[in-house]
Amino acid sequence: MDSGHRPIVGWRKGDYEFIINPIVDMGFGQNGGSVFAPAARFARNLGENLAVGLEYYTDLGPLRNFSLFNEQQHNLYAVVDFKIGRFDVNAGVGYGLTPGSDRLMAKMIIGTELTEGVSDKSSEASKMLRRPESRMMGFSRL
Repeated sequence: MDSGHRPIVGWRKGDYEFIINPIVDMGFGQNGGSVFAPAARFARNLGENLAVGLEYYTDLGPLRNFSLFNEQQHNLYAVVDFKIGRFDVNAGVGYGLTPGSDRLMAKMIIGTELTEGVSDKSSEASKMLRRPESRMMGFSRL
């Protein structure tokens, strides 16, 4: 079981967006501890329901003692965001940049509004920075 602080800071200019997500995950129990796992996104909107971009995910290890660089996870994804009916889709193919990362990865996030007819533009930034599964600590991060 884990909990975390996941602030999202983003900038938009024209069709471009840049988002930073300095994630701190906190585990509970015997294997608990705080892990620093920041993420970032740079994307270009190509239309109302289409965007392409790059997403960068890291897992640097425990806050008090970062893992050695070769044991850290540094992953870069090429992603596409699009809409199918009422569903938002974020899909991508990633490559691990360090020995501590999986070499080739894929991700897909499918989301939808639970309240019909109510739009909340503030949720757009959060759709990207749901971390793919990490094998570093043995639990998934979303």
